[in-house]
Amino acid sequence: MARKTWRYVNGVAYEVGVDAIPETEGRRATAIMPDLPDFVSPIDGSVVSGRAGLREHNLRHNVVNTLDLAGLPNQTMTSDMRSSSEKRRDTEQRRESIARQLYNR
Repeated sequence: MARKTWRYVNGVAYEVGVDAIPETEGRRATAIMPDLPDFVSPIDGSVVSGRAGLREHNLRHNVVNTLDLAGLPNQTMTSDMRSSSEKRRDTEQRRESIARQLYNR
C-alpha cells in the first residue's frame, strides 16, 4: 500500500497531491534554514564554521557580508578610505609626472 500524506487547513484534512488545498490569506510557515557550510576566510585564512562562526569572524575583522549591503547606494572611495600604500603610490606617480614635465622642456 502506498503511503499517503495529509495536510490540515482549518481542521479539514486534505490529501497532498490528490485534493486541492485551499490557499489562505496571510499564510504563515516556519522557514528552516540549514547552517552554512565551513569555508576558508579570505581575510586571515582561518576556517569559519556556521552562522555563529561567521558573525564572530565579521566582528573580529570589522566587516559585513556583501548581501547585507544590498539596496544601499554605491559609495565612492574618498582619500580617507584609501590605504597608506595607495596614497604613497599616488604621490610617487604625481612626483614622476612632474619630474617628466620639468626635465622634458
